[in-house]
Amino acid sequence: MVRDEDMFEAFRTCLRHKASSPSAIKYFYGYERDILSLVDEINARTYRPSTSVAFLVTKPKLREVFAAGFRDRIVHHYVAMRIEPLYEKLFCDRTFNCRVGKGVLYGVNQLKQDIKECTENYTKPVWVVNLDLQGFFMSIDVKLLNKMTQDFIKAKYFGDDKDDILWLSEIIMLHEPEKDCTRRSSLELWKQLPANKSLFTNGNGLGLPIGNLPSQHNANFLLHWLDMLLEKMGFKYHGRYVDDFYYMTVCETDADKQRMLHAIAVIRRFLHLYLHVNLHPNKFKFQYYDKGVAFTGAVVKKDRVYVGNRTVANAQDAIYRLNNYSTSEKKLLHNVQSVNSYLGIMRHYDTYDIRKRLIGMIKQELWEKVYVKGHYDSVHIKKHKKS
Repeated sequence: MVRDEDMFEAFRTCLRHKASSPSAIKYFYGYERDILSLVDEINARTYRPSTSVAFLVTKPKLREVFAAGFRDRIVHHYVAMRIEPLYEKLFCDRTFNCRVGKGVLYGVNQLKQDIKECTENYTKPVWVVNLDLQGFFMSIDVKLLNKMTQDFIKAKYFGDDKDDILWLSEIIMLHEPEKDCTRRSSLELWKQLPANKSLFTNGNGLGLPIGNLPSQHNANFLLHWLDMLLEKMGFKYHGRYVDDFYYMTVCETDADKQRMLHAIAVIRRFLHLYLHVNLHPNKFKFQYYDKGVAFTGAVVKKDRVYVGNRTVANAQDAIYRLNNYSTSEKKLLHNVQSVNSYLGIMRHYDTYDIRKRLIGMIKQELWEKVYVKGHYDSVHIKKHKKS
């Protein structure tokens, strides 16, 4: 049975970093009564997810996102608080996404360290394979993943609310938000999205909604079997961020290279037969490490780490918006924050010249309103004294 105090704890967890959002503020009025009602619904098995909001984002690429209702997000956190620690015990250290203490930068640094160790301080000829999955989130077999998560919970979770977690996990997993949602982006923009990239058109029983906490955790659980396969195949140095992954080894003969290429066929067959997902046919690289290894928006070379070209292009777009669409204090603040988000990413890499060039693109007249802090680290709005 779900207890009131546990659901209130999930509510407080859900509020972290989201307390000022419109949905949180709206829910806060009368939240105590609604949480008690939510607990009753779950214990009576009458709870059903509410209407979601669907919209499209255009950066870094066109993508469909579903935002669950706030009370549904509380349920998501309730389940995650119990299952995520079990996933953490299962996952290997080379899975970088949706995990405390890891992330994009951690993954890039791990790749850099892997290259250094595998090459024995750049003295051995190491080759690297980069692979990606095709339309990963939208191609997930929901029934298969649901069975896998149900079996995992039955085997690994022993809380007194085990039956509730099993039931909620299945309700969340099998929910089809595209059948009950409000669209916040234009249908014209949706038409630009390929059919296999949308829950509306990708096929029945396929796909998890991008944007929901359970989707991230459960998709990571699905692909942890890929991580285990790479280790079983003897690739000590490998890493994965969502569906983007690499593996490497010393290649001193043609036979070594053939082994790496043969591994791709094994991986492809395993993913297709057992996880029902497929490698992307065009996103494949097999190269010598010194050529520069791309991973999660960065390019790792022997003596430096570059930021990816797409990130630079998006940063230039942000500067353009700052220059041309900062007609009010609110828009100026929004555009400055957008620019700083890209500068913040770049600061972790060898990008001093790029940041300097980007800052140099800011229009002269804007310097009356903004200034630069540090070594082209961030842009700030000047505070004007009231007369």
